[in-house]
Amino acid sequence: MTYAGKTGRNSVLGSAIAILLLAAAVVVIVVYVALNPDILKSLIYLALAVVAAGIAIAVIVYIAAAILAVPYYAAKGEEYQTDSAYNLDDIKSVKETDSEKKDR
Repeated sequence: MTYAGKTGRNSVLGSAIAILLLAAAVVVIVVYVALNPDILKSLIYLALAVVAAGIAIAVIVYIAAAILAVPYYAAKGEEYQTDSAYNLDDIKSVKETDSEKKDR
């Protein structure tokens, strides 16, 4: 192993304490909600309302995009090639053709 030069360490005690305090706060909130079922019911209704609103907004955006696409494609028109003619008789068979051999 090669010597990388001077090294140092920083204390992570502050981060560890902050994580422990956050974990304790989460536990306290979960216990409080578990002991008060009315709050739990309200939170469930709120979550359902947020999910329903998200679905409704997604559907509205999809319908609006579909409606706005109609005039765009109507104005754009259809593009096709006019200087060539295609005939089924011009198609050559590739049956029993070796792809390694080149036409000479």
